[in-house]
Amino acid sequence: MPKFRQVHVWPDTGFAERPWWDDPDVDSFVRISRGICEAYSQELPSLALVARASVMRLDATTWHRPQPALDAPLGDMVEVRAWYTGAGQEHGWVGVPVGFATLPIDEKRRVSLGIVHHGVLMLAPALGWDPTVLTDALHRVEARGFRFRSEGPWKWAPDRRHRARAVASISDDGFGHVCVEVATAAGELITRSGLLDAAFHGDDLVRGCKGLRWDGSARVSVDPFGFTWTDQHRQTVIDLHGGHAGVQHSASR
Repeated sequence: MPKFRQVHVWPDTGFAERPWWDDPDVDSFVRISRGICEAYSQELPSLALVARASVMRLDATTWHRPQPALDAPLGDMVEVRAWYTGAGQEHGWVGVPVGFATLPIDEKRRVSLGIVHHGVLMLAPALGWDPTVLTDALHRVEARGFRFRSEGPWKWAPDRRHRARAVASISDDGFGHVCVEVATAAGELITRSGLLDAAFHGDDLVRGCKGLRWDGSARVSVDPFGFTWTDQHRQTVIDLHGGHAGVQHSASR
């Protein structure tokens, strides 16, 4: 039996220069829920929840009832299919509340997480899950500021004088970013790159961070899109001897 490991809202990507969906409330919701879903999904593997499918999709574009009000109960904003179709994922629908796009950003994150969590929670009775472990996962996401963040392992330069790691995040507009940090052997952070455009799925971001490498003892490269079979998208991000020096840090900062 598969283990439940991921929930995502559909559509889960789009173009930076135009809306992901025509309705502004839906557009705002699907964008901010990208990072929310990945942050929530980070908590799921450790729960070892036996499932019918490892993934759940919540469709935000085909709500068949009038859109709910902002103060409506969560149960009026989410509907989950009670039966499993064998299509490889659980399926549900989100009625994005009217006015979602006008909410302050902190409130958007809170409402989005509540909707995603409620959708997953609706699977619990059918699958025999303890809902309290899901509520604990919810609280851990809240404690992390409602944000997805993944830190790759520190990797040593060949001369052992420095070490580097990549750090990934997903911003509120739904797009992923990666930056590279370099520290001394003693652990003092000395430079950090700017944010690179990156993948928007958590698994790809994690893989990209793990793929950081030293090219010699001064240059650090990373593929922010997480490709493992080609260096086509690999970028030299830090060069301690010249360009791409990043943002310098001192012990007092």
